[in-house]
Amino acid sequence: MAEFLNKKKLLEWIPKIIETAEKELIIISPYIQVSEKIFSLLKDAEKRGVEITLIYKEGELSDKERNKFNEIENLNLLYHSNLHSKCLYNEKYLMITSMNLYEYSQRHNREMGILFRRTDESTNWDDYRNSRDDDSVFQDAIEEIQSIINSAEFEKESFETKTIGFEMSIIKSNKDLAIEKCNLLNKFSKNKKFTAFQDGEDWLCRCDDFVDGVDLILEGHRISLKLNFEENRIEEIFNNLNTTKYYKNEDYRIVDCFRMFWTYHKSSPTLYSYSSHNLWDYDFDSKEFLQGYFNGLNEFFKLLKLEIQKTKK
Repeated sequence: MAEFLNKKKLLEWIPKIIETAEKELIIISPYIQVSEKIFSLLKDAEKRGVEITLIYKEGELSDKERNKFNEIENLNLLYHSNLHSKCLYNEKYLMITSMNLYEYSQRHNREMGILFRRTDESTNWDDYRNSRDDDSVFQDAIEEIQSIINSAEFEKESFETKTIGFEMSIIKSNKDLAIEKCNLLNKFSKNKKFTAFQDGEDWLCRCDDFVDGVDLILEGHRISLKLNFEENRIEEIFNNLNTTKYYKNEDYRIVDCFRMFWTYHKSSPTLYSYSSHNLWDYDFDSKEFLQGYFNGLNEFFKLLKLEIQKTKK
């Protein structure tokens, strides 16, 4: 649930967002003069392995502040000629505010802001309003933050940027993530090519004609299949593969690393993870997972293609 922040709450949440950053932290503030407390928290974040990106307005950073930030090795420092936006953003929270990261503002000015949550997890901050906000808010914010970063100029590169290049996961849109996933799948799918597509507000991966007449759509670990045949033919295939008959109180069929559900011929066959299979212990982007994943798909399609062949007229 989005939460309005007055000045008192802003002063509570600025350090919280720095402290709750796990891997990445973005701070956008035209004017910057950090307190010793905030500087100490940024140093602590660096020790935890957090990559920090800080963007200020060109010409508005003192040498004293610049020297402070030079002490933080894993900090990207950028400047923007027309910057007036102010926000703090990590994996869990986005705060948009009128307050600069400037001691004078924090002591003397009337300020306000709003906090958005990207997680349902409870925190150690007695955060009772812990339901996530609409993802569309974050997608719009990511687009604007990415635009600001694109049009800014580097002054100082973090250690990670120097060694592997500048890349931050928290500013990747759902479209970016879907494209990345498709590219990863395509490395292991041989001739079967996945593309990203938008379904409502979601971005998913699909492979048309994974086998002739059958499209495959990935929705997280769930796989939906679309059979592009006449209804009577689909019903005939369904009659041989359906999972409406219970076996030991289970209404699914195990095929390698998947559980297959298909309970109505006008719906689509759906594959879910079979959690007892050791494949699901691996990370999705690992070679072991992707090889096993496509092996499991091949085993399932052996069954499906056999039934498709039987219904040819």
